[in-house]
Amino acid sequence: MSRVLGLDIGGSTTRAQLVADGTVIAEATGASASMTAAGPERAAAALTELLRQLPDLTGRLDAACAGAAGASTAPQTTDFLHATLTPLTASGRVVVVDDAALILPAAGLTDGIAVIAGTGSIAAGSWHGRSARTGGWGYLLGDEGGGYWVVRSAIRTLLARSAQGQPGGPLGDCLLAGSAAADLDELRAAFYRQPAPRQWAGLAPAVLDCADPEAGQVTRAAAAALAELAGQLADRLGASGEVPVVLAGGLMRHNRLCAATATAVTAALPAARVQVLSVPPVTGAVRLALAAIGGS
Repeated sequence: MSRVLGLDIGGSTTRAQLVADGTVIAEATGASASMTAAGPERAAAALTELLRQLPDLTGRLDAACAGAAGASTAPQTTDFLHATLTPLTASGRVVVVDDAALILPAAGLTDGIAVIAGTGSIAAGSWHGRSARTGGWGYLLGDEGGGYWVVRSAIRTLLARSAQGQPGGPLGDCLLAGSAAADLDELRAAFYRQPAPRQWAGLAPAVLDCADPEAGQVTRAAAAALAELAGQLADRLGASGEVPVVLAGGLMRHNRLCAATATAVTAALPAARVQVLSVPPVTGAVRLALAAIGGS
């Protein structure tokens, strides 16, 4: 009987799945346990609380896998997760990867390109033994096509309209209502006062749904940016032909943006097989944990 734990540790949320003999027997959701996003103390507290929601696992797992935001750039993340998860296993098998690395296995793939749009954006993939990633630079330097970028683009549009003496229009109504700001000056002040990306990325669906001509332009620009990530990564990997491209992340639940991104990726990579991830990314962590014990 196999018993494995999968964790998907994102910048705002952590999800766990406990699987025995291929059946999910327990799930839990909690705050981010990412050390880069939450800091060491809050990350440790969040992971402790999440594990408390599951049956006692001490020494009972065959393997555990955690896909964690920042794992590829912050060694302390890997150390923290190994130290926390190893005592839960009987075998000592603990796999730690970046959360972007969960998408392909979640889709049942070993080779392909994952394009992820949530608060930020990144592309990661593997092709015939080579692995690479592009994007994921964070909100100060990149993350084009992600939720924060979408909202910032919309606010910049409102500022440009104001500078030209134009009204904010439907876009202004959407953002003022979503942010509870009284006017554009208050919105801009709040944006600088509370710059945390997840504070603003949640307004992205409202921007994309807004009945304003600029909303369509932002949607097309976001899709083009995400398709560019896919094209860049395909070049780096030397991936050609019918390379699978999996679209994932919270923002891909927005139908209009998802459809625009699929169209843009197909234009950039005409032979690509574009699909949308239909299962939670934590499924990829479970599959990696099973692979660590020789399962599937």
